[in-house]
Order: sequence, then C-alpha cells, then structure tokens
Amino acid sequence: MSDNRHLDPEHFDAAILLGVPFEHLIAGNPRLSVFINPYRREIGLRAPRVQEGQIETGLTHLRCRSVLLAGKQYVEVVVDDPEMFAEGYAILCLVADRIQLAGRSVFAAVTETIRSLGKLLRGQGSLSPEREIGLFGELVTLRSLVSSLGPEGAVGGWLGPVAEEHDFSLQEIDLEVKTTLSENREHWISSLTQLMPKVGKPLWLVSHQLTAAGAGQGKTLAELIAEVRAIPNGVVLADLDRRLTAAGWHRAPAKEQGRRFRSRTSPVLYLVDETFPSLTPANLAGAGAHLSSITAVRYRLDLSAVLPSHETPSYLRSALASGGTV
Repeated sequence: MSDNRHLDPEHFDAAILLGVPFEHLIAGNPRLSVFINPYRREIGLRAPRVQEGQIETGLTHLRCRSVLLAGKQYVEVVVDDPEMFAEGYAILCLVADRIQLAGRSVFAAVTETIRSLGKLLRGQGSLSPEREIGLFGELVTLRSLVSSLGPEGAVGGWLGPVAEEHDFSLQEIDLEVKTTLSENREHWISSLTQLMPKVGKPLWLVSHQLTAAGAGQGKTLAELIAEVRAIPNGVVLADLDRRLTAAGWHRAPAKEQGRRFRSRTSPVLYLVDETFPSLTPANLAGAGAHLSSITAVRYRLDLSAVLPSHETPSYLRSALASGGTV
C-alpha cells in the first residue's frame, strides 16, 4: 500500500510461502502487528487488549481471541482458512487502519469492517438467514424481560451482540437463547463452551420455535425491532441501538419488508446442568478426547424429547409466559 504501513500482496505471499513464523509491525499507534503462524495454519492481527467485551465476528473463518504473551494481554483477530489468506489479509489491514488511523477500538474496528463488507456483499440491512432467526429470538426474549427487569435491566443484560459467552446475564442466572424454524425443537450449538455454566451462576436455555407467517400475521424482524425500540428512551435507547448495530442490524429500505415469523409453540426453558445433553470440555476430556487436537466444534441438539425444567426463576417464567410469543 502507498503509505508503506502494510506489506504489499507480493511480499505477504512470499512470507506465507516461507513456511516459518513471521510478524510484521504496522507503524502507528497503538502498536499493532500482523503475524503468520504456519503451524496452526493461520494469520492474524495482534493488538493490545483493553477493557471491552469479547468480540464475535459471526463468520466461520474469521474470529477473535484473547492471548497472554510475555505477561501482556492481547487481542488477536485470526483467519484460519489458508485458502482465504489473501482476502483475510486485506480485511486485517482494514481493521488495523480503523484502529490506528480512525482511533477506533478493536471491537469497533472489527464490527465496522465486517458490517461494511456485509453491506457490499449482501446489501445494506441484510442479515444471513441464520442470524436473522437468532436475532429475532433474542429480541422476543428481550421484549418479554422488560416487564420484570425494566428497560435498563433488560437491555443491559443483553450481551449476545458483544459476544459474551451467553446471550443474557440476568439476576443470578445466565440465559442462552436458541431459535429454530424446524418442526422439531432442534438447535445448533456453536462451541464447546456455549452451554457451559459459569462458576456459581446457573445457566438456563430458552428454546423458541418459529414458523413462516402470511400477510398480516406475526412480525418481520424490522417490525419487532421497531416495537422493542419504542420501549426505552434516552441513554437506554442509545445503548440498545449500539447493541443492534453490533448484532449486524441496519435499517433496510421501507420497500424491503423481509420475512414474517410467528411462534409455532410457546418458549420452553431448560436448566443446563449435568443431566442436560451437551458437549463440554469436561465431558469430552472425561471420555478420553484430546482437546488440544479439537479446534472447532458445531453440533445440532434436538430437545423434542427433553423434559423442560420446572424450578424456573419466577420472574423469568412469568416474563416468557406473558411476552415470549409472536
């Protein structure tokens, strides 16, 4: 590139072909570097870690992680598909420029870069079908929680857009929201830790089943968002809008109505304990699996025959009973 901060594509390709660990310091502030790790078959951008939430990209081969190197905390934005290294390197450079030249945080730089590329590839306001369904379920849950927690508590507890381990952190519990269009109560689980409770804090899973709705029935995602945004005002509304943006939502043109959904069944709550069907590092290690060799896990869970939990926190049960359907 013309400012010489980044390696040109030819030099980057040459560094890849060397097959040895490589790190290039990007001139500017804060200190950033691009690295190549041939042993893990990945490239990445390394930045000092500051106090902000974990970063979820929503992409299969672009992810973020926290690392400790020489006693210092860093965030690494990593591309782990060698066939996408050229395109991935261009994305890492865009993220670096947003951090150093525009003064953005790592979280904002990653979020804005992915959002901009998404507009280019999918069109503004468009989400992937899977993310659209997931966001719909999270917002139905958020809307239902307002009655018991208030707008500030409900919005503040919604952590899904900032990629915390679980979708909601509520009074004494965490809540994971899963939403499906399937006739069975089938949900995708995206990691070994997604259904792992935090120490001393019970984890509950709320399962939503939706189905396609005809004209005049149910809601579109845009209509649901407008309904949720009408609840708070001031600082809480601004906070909600930031979380919606982080979740990948952008206002679509009015002519783009989007798909309509309605509830197929009432939501069901499950306590995620030792009897709940899930894959975790503990139960895999107990089965003799070598976790260091397992780099990614995604599995589908069918809860159709799993009995719901009855000892549900009263405020959560009441909230979902009154506002958990569309």
